[in-house]
Amino acid sequence: MEFCTIAKIGTAIADSDIIISMNHFKGHEMTGFGGALKNLGMGCASVGGKLFLHSGSSPKINEENCTGCRVCEKYCNYGAIKVGKDKIARIDYKKCTGCGQCIAVCQYDSARVVWQNSSEIVSKRVSEYAFATLKDKPSFHINFIIDVSPDCDCWGYNDYPLVPDIGIAASFDPVALDQASAEMVNAASALPGSRICDNHGHGDMKGSDKFSLTHPNTFWQAGLEHAEKNRTGNQKI
Repeated sequence: MEFCTIAKIGTAIADSDIIISMNHFKGHEMTGFGGALKNLGMGCASVGGKLFLHSGSSPKINEENCTGCRVCEKYCNYGAIKVGKDKIARIDYKKCTGCGQCIAVCQYDSARVVWQNSSEIVSKRVSEYAFATLKDKPSFHINFIIDVSPDCDCWGYNDYPLVPDIGIAASFDPVALDQASAEMVNAASALPGSRICDNHGHGDMKGSDKFSLTHPNTFWQAGLEHAEKNRTGNQKI
């Protein structure tokens, strides 16, 4: 049923005359933030495309930190993680899709991304899929810069917002829109109680890169730069 639904959505996108995207702008553990480009690239990809987009980020388990709590095992949609009799989680890479859910749910910094430029690779791939989605179609894009959570909305829970609600921004150019949205978030004060303040509590941190502080191993600028090169849009308009 899920595959049929995704296939129907993909067909509808391919057959559409115009594309309007409505996006929750938030942090993201793989691409730094998720906005218009990520929703277009990841959200409009086929099942195979989604697996390809995630394939540059296979996680690993830091056994020293693992407590055997089985949370990663419970939330892995592919049955790729099992906790052994020694109470250590291990990943079956034949089943792992690199989706990163174990990294998001692990509370002990045990499940980690293997950061061999994976953030930059994934961000560039997303921008290429976004280009293909929009190719030869007029489009309009809306970012809701509210409840700017640190992680992707695809998890069943999320953390306290990084900054106060900013509002709604819109543009015909998804690259400029994401760039402007990121700049507005970075110009805002970090919320007390957010992950940023918990980890880097230094005043209000206006002007700091909120996404790099939240996910230090990501490089969100790579996706925007690549999208500008492939003519999906311009970072400045």
